[in-house]
Amino acid sequence: MKLIINADDFGLSKSITDGIINGIKIGCITSTTIMANMPYAKYAVEQAINNKLTCVGLHINLTVGKPILENKNLTDKNGVFLYNRKQIDKNKHLTYDDVYNEIIAQIEIIKEYSKGKLQLDHLDTHHHLLDNPIIKKVFVDICKRYGLPARRDSDIQVKMPDHLYHDFTIENVNIDTLKKFINRNKIKKQTFEIMTHPGWVDDYTKTVTSYIDRDKELLILTEAKESGLFDEVELISFDNF
Repeated sequence: MKLIINADDFGLSKSITDGIINGIKIGCITSTTIMANMPYAKYAVEQAINNKLTCVGLHINLTVGKPILENKNLTDKNGVFLYNRKQIDKNKHLTYDDVYNEIIAQIEIIKEYSKGKLQLDHLDTHHHLLDNPIIKKVFVDICKRYGLPARRDSDIQVKMPDHLYHDFTIENVNIDTLKKFINRNKIKKQTFEIMTHPGWVDDYTKTVTSYIDRDKELLILTEAKESGLFDEVELISFDNF
């Protein structure tokens, strides 16, 4: 079994970013994806460069915060992205070009922040954006344009891990959940990704996300690593997948 442990929401806040960096240093996180439009994205890029990370992808975001490019077709009257299912299911104004241009802008701003020093190694999405067929088509086209692999979040024709495990969240954030997952799959000659949302939580973080069990996720992942739970699997990232 090859296992990618990906931390979503890199750059959502300073404390989340710092917690993810800590997890990568410990070895309980092997990959992360950055939210390029969020206020701490530049800080996250700087930390990735300072720590010589080669395991950073783009967490494509069309549902939280303001877009890189001003676009009334994607936002409310305040210029903020339509939230979650309002964007994915109910936005009748969304077009291929709206989505394509914004995602390209998110890729380009990471290049700008890093002065070309940080190379994105894969793509995934925030809030299951691939449920929308237009966004899904754009996503596939951009993966192919840049030759990047993707999270297995939908049935698409790009390079992906064999399986995505997304149950390590909310009431399932505990060591037993991870033990059962590892024991069930460790002898399989396949690649798995665990989707996680670890980090440290400060007062600012509580204003930008409703999910505050991030400290707990980081603690459990650290416990798993330090107890040897991952010793019988091959931990990898998307840059060597």
